[in-house]
Amino acid sequence: MRIEWLVAFYLFVSVAMILFNFVFLAYEKAREKRFVAKTKRLASDLSEEIERNADFPTEAHKRILERKLRKLSGMESFDLTMQRLQELDAEKSDRYLRGIATVFHRLTYYFAKKPDLKKAYFAYILKRWYRLRPASDTVTQTLLRFVREGSFYVRQNSLEALASVADACAFADAVELIERGDDFHHPKLVTEAALSFAGDADGLVAELTARFDGLRPATQAAVINYLRMSGKGDRVRLLQLLKDDDAHLEVRLACVRYFMRNYWDPAEEPLRRLALTEDPARWEYAAVAATALASYPSMETFEALKRCLSSTSWFVRHNAAKALHDWGLSLDDLDDVMHGSDSYARDMLRYRWELEGIARAASDGMPSDRPPASPEDGGQSGLPAAMEGGTA
Repeated sequence: MRIEWLVAFYLFVSVAMILFNFVFLAYEKAREKRFVAKTKRLASDLSEEIERNADFPTEAHKRILERKLRKLSGMESFDLTMQRLQELDAEKSDRYLRGIATVFHRLTYYFAKKPDLKKAYFAYILKRWYRLRPASDTVTQTLLRFVREGSFYVRQNSLEALASVADACAFADAVELIERGDDFHHPKLVTEAALSFAGDADGLVAELTARFDGLRPATQAAVINYLRMSGKGDRVRLLQLLKDDDAHLEVRLACVRYFMRNYWDPAEEPLRRLALTEDPARWEYAAVAATALASYPSMETFEALKRCLSSTSWFVRHNAAKALHDWGLSLDDLDDVMHGSDSYARDMLRYRWELEGIARAASDGMPSDRPPASPEDGGQSGLPAAMEGGTA
């Protein structure tokens, strides 16, 4: 075969692909315009229908609404309409939504057999506009089924919907279902969903704590992160996990971060021990513990952080220097380190103070050179007032 024919065939295929792409883009744009127009038209019709039935939704209206919500355009129209009604009259909107709760109950049977895209959107609609509390068993069991069998987006939307409409037991059941599933679901998403839980927070803490030992380490860490950010949890048990050398790395680090945010005196000494860990294989414990010690200003912690500046791990030295800077100290307060024999410690302190000065200058236009600490900053020595007496 002559080479010219091969080149011509290649050019023909290339031009055909370009034309196909242009045609496909034009088709998608036209379809999107039709979908938007249809959604707006449906939203207008639905808005009038809702206004007529806002106070006492009739069965005929519920049947009409149910038919519309079976389509993606109908769900989007309903979402837009309810958003406008919520902004205009929240009380009227909630009264109407409570009146149409049975529509959502019937739709659960319809969407249980539909593709994941429709399931995910239906879970989103339930999260935003389902008002019956506690949620019916039909809705709860459908969402749990979505969590167990759906794709990532179905799982996450259903988990968030359960956080909005279900009780603590049902949400904890969903966490266990995700735990037992074969597909990866990031623990941070579990933490965020738990933080959005609209029911009894203490009940949720009790449910998650009761199931804690049966969870995988990643999910256990997610639960501890939820406890940290919500300010709840059994501090005694978490401190025991922090001290447990056999506990999983992520679980212990989550406990360290818990006590960084939630100050508790008994946690200070174990945090210092972790920060002073000399085993190179356990540098992560030392690095995170050094950061956590910024919440525990005392002379003992001050000395421990100065020792951390001589760690073989760059991250430990970096975090220790940041903790000392966050206390409001100046380099004069660390004169023994600055004139000591450890060049790594000196370099880290200079780097940290210069970095913080640059960041401060960029944020508020102040000079980047940090002035020496004044007595108002923490006493004659320049140390934080909490350290003057050697106690936290």
